[in-house]
Amino acid sequence: MNFNQADNLAEKTDTELALALKAGDERAFDELVRRYQGRVFAVAFRLTGNREDALDVTQESLLKAYRKIESWQPTGGFLPWLLRLTSNQAIDQLRRRKRQRQERLDEAFVPTSEKAPVEPYVMAVETAARAQEIDDRVRKALGVLSPTQKIVFMLRHYEGLQLSDIATEIGCTVGSVKVHLFRALKKLRDELGDLYGP
Repeated sequence: MNFNQADNLAEKTDTELALALKAGDERAFDELVRRYQGRVFAVAFRLTGNREDALDVTQESLLKAYRKIESWQPTGGFLPWLLRLTSNQAIDQLRRRKRQRQERLDEAFVPTSEKAPVEPYVMAVETAARAQEIDDRVRKALGVLSPTQKIVFMLRHYEGLQLSDIATEIGCTVGSVKVHLFRALKKLRDELGDLYGP
């Protein structure tokens, strides 16, 4: 690619690049990755909580975007679609990790003898189980949000974007962003309110 081609790609909108990718121009994908791999990683990290999983989710999400570009429609905007892929990939990753942790706990929770001191271990397991329960509830609560509500919530509370920036990112008005955010917060309060007691 020469410098003029690179400059031209940098000037294109997300929609123009995504349409070019649908038409088979792989340089457009390189430009989209350049623009958004940092954002994808940030969302993946917020959802998974660790760097290694976030890197895996980032790579898989970008690969899925490449493979599934035919299913993308210009009306929805490219970034919200990409972040939906990312959040779904992160949730899948968390489910896999949960199964692996449970298998390790099942293997470890076997006293070596009748006299083995198990009480501190039982307490640690109970604490871990409670933390896992809260984590599961939060993930499940995010799952009750509509795709747009989830993206708006994540961009606002995980990415720290201003409402006007979110409106620009997803292609709607600030008023619509406020409505989506209000509904998302109400659903999350309804889902999670009992975690904090009466």
